Amino acid sequence: MANYSYLCSTDTASLYPSSQVAGFEPRTGVVAHDVFGVPLLWLAMFRPADLVTGVFTVDEEDLDDDEDGEVEATAPLVAKDRALAQLDAALPVLNALFAAEGPLDAHAALLRQAVERAPGTFVTIELDEIEGVWEEDDTSTFQSTLRAALAALDGPADPGPAGRVRLIELSRLRPARPFPSARLLLDGLEAGEDDHWNLARLLGAGFDAAVPWETE
Repeated sequence: MANYSYLCSTDTASLYPSSQVAGFEPRTGVVAHDVFGVPLLWLAMFRPADLVTGVFTVDEEDLDDDEDGEVEATAPLVAKDRALAQLDAALPVLNALFAAEGPLDAHAALLRQAVERAPGTFVTIELDEIEGVWEEDDTSTFQSTLRAALAALDGPADPGPAGRVRLIELSRLRPARPFPSARLLLDGLEAGEDDHWNLARLLGAGFDAAVPWETE
């Protein structure tokens, strides 16, 4: 079964709005989604201080045998204007960390368009399915990796190789090859499977609504 992450925009400062916010409309509230990872430029909108922990009531059919109906979860949540400011601030860091792969300014501009036009004043990532995969594999701790990756985005302009490694682990990028053009899909450019993979690992993909890097 696929495990997805969802970039969401909502008027309520809530984690997991798809299940916790009454009237949340995925068609407009889910900005983009991805499978098996969390796209690099989504992460760029958040910092460690934006990680919020909440306790949620879960349907019995979704519970494991050792759970009691309430689940604690931690995920990023921040006001949209701050998220976009942090995206801009992260670009010099990302461009330094991924200098061999190429600049990400054009990609970030397309993500900014998608976030700006989505209704809502807060941005969050629903990532419990991704975290679940990590815990099953038991190779590392998801939350500590997430916190370290977000800390790397806070500067300095060259935070060193550890930050790059953590960001690659979360996004599942295939590094050491030039990043695909931000207009790969828009212009129907010739590209290999790795390029299409990496575009999704940078930005995600449209959910119900179109996203600027897939259609104009």
